[in-house]
Amino acid sequence: MPEALVIFGATGFIGRNLVARLAGKAARIIAVSRSGAAVPGANQCVAFDRLDDIIPLPADTTVINLAAQRYDAGRFALAQSDILTANVEIINTVYRFCIQRGLREVRAASSVAVYEAGLPILDDTAPIELNAAPHPGESFYAWSKRWGEISAGLHRDRFNISTVSFRLSNPYGPYDSVDPAHAHVLPAFVMRALTPGDSFVIKGSPLVERDFIYVDDVCSVFETSLEWKGKTTAMNLCAGRVATLYELAETIFAVLGDKRPIVAGDTEIRGVAMRRPTNTMVCEATGKRSFTPLSEGLAPTLAWYADALAKQSH
Repeated sequence: MPEALVIFGATGFIGRNLVARLAGKAARIIAVSRSGAAVPGANQCVAFDRLDDIIPLPADTTVINLAAQRYDAGRFALAQSDILTANVEIINTVYRFCIQRGLREVRAASSVAVYEAGLPILDDTAPIELNAAPHPGESFYAWSKRWGEISAGLHRDRFNISTVSFRLSNPYGPYDSVDPAHAHVLPAFVMRALTPGDSFVIKGSPLVERDFIYVDDVCSVFETSLEWKGKTTAMNLCAGRVATLYELAETIFAVLGDKRPIVAGDTEIRGVAMRRPTNTMVCEATGKRSFTPLSEGLAPTLAWYADALAKQSH
């Protein structure tokens, strides 16, 4: 374990979970966010524009970049250029910080959105064609994540900075957004399921498939990767199995013990219909062979959301 960790995006969903997991294992954890707000388990909390406030760091410090701007349902079209601009600036800020401080190890959250549109299998053992068009609905976000992977190679070659980029599928768990406008499909389903009703309507095709990975599995892989040195690569970080939106809804209500009927609102496919990523590389690199089943990950997720929404209503 490195003596110190600098975690960009530490107030976010994965960031909060990762800080909690690593608290007490690393001597120093510096949490960086736009606000500089407190994060339980961090020794120091710093705003993006106050990085000079961080005192000198040991040479083996690892920087973890989990910060990103992704989704705003209320202004989706207008937000696209903002997403690209913001994420590229975050990536540049992280590497600039590493260069200034002489740090050589980075772990970064990329995304399976980097793959070109229409691929039936997202195989991380095969090279990506970075110039092929990604899915139109995610193109600006996808291009920003592609820049992160390109930038990793540039900084390896020019500054000897090693970066492992983890292409996340659909992580879920406690501390995710409770704002429906910023929620991905699983937390959106969870929040709607916790709202009383006679039935649960799936908006769009119930046959859309996604790979859902529990946040504790994500944090476990990031923690394991902290022992690696001098490696620059990209690998999918996913459960390696998919569920349809209908199966997701079924599992949520089974965990809740709620027999409410699940109804398909229509058959229109909105966004990506199918995304099947492999996790071959991460299994080989970490020795991890099993990932939390959806039903087991949903139990603590639903409990956290029930509590968070109850507090929000008061």
